[in-house]
Amino acid sequence: MWYRSAPHRGATGTFTVRVENTAPTDFYSSDAATGGQIWLTPGAWAVHTGENPIFTQGESASIGLEALAEAGPPTGFEGEPGLVDELPDREGVVSAGAYAPPNTVTDPNDPMGEVPGAPPIAPGGAFEFEVEAEPGQRLSVASMYVPSNDIFVSPASGLELYDGEDPVEGELSGDVQLWDAGTEVNGSPVSDPTGAPRQGNNGGAAAGPTEGVVYRASEINDAYQYADVADILQVTLTPQ
Repeated sequence: MWYRSAPHRGATGTFTVRVENTAPTDFYSSDAATGGQIWLTPGAWAVHTGENPIFTQGESASIGLEALAEAGPPTGFEGEPGLVDELPDREGVVSAGAYAPPNTVTDPNDPMGEVPGAPPIAPGGAFEFEVEAEPGQRLSVASMYVPSNDIFVSPASGLELYDGEDPVEGELSGDVQLWDAGTEVNGSPVSDPTGAPRQGNNGGAAAGPTEGVVYRASEINDAYQYADVADILQVTLTPQ
């Protein structure tokens, strides 16, 4: 985990953030590439003022968000900037970084087995990282929803870290939602050979863009089933 930050002013608090996969183990049929589970990939975070800097609804996804939403890496496709490279330069961002397991470990933190780099987490797995923030600043995160072509989880506007001047403690339900990055044609989460995680095994590329912009997944009429984000993700805050 790493982050870049701008100089802080005023009282600054340190928080441990826990992003946990709370999905059922059999949401999809057992012949899905995930064995019926829903996985969450390593992701990117940002402490910010104003709206969520990761994306703007109704606008095109950045190159970094496209990489995260299609394949999972917050560090981007090879030779291109990742979301963690883009975020520090966006308006309102105070600090930003990536969250991932410290090592490749056994299920549920490594549902794919021994793989290079940071694996996704299965139900019961979690990511933890620390952030610093002042009153008035919020937290946004983003991880890919697997199995899918380009679905990701993220708040609509950011999670509140303070209640007035008091640090928030406990579960942050907030306004985290499922989003469609609009960069690939959606296919069946169970059987599409071009969606993650199968695409990493067969080298296949998905078809071209559909909507072309970021929308709530619930507003995309693709006839496929996605879990309610409240049933798959829990973000917990612990002030230090």
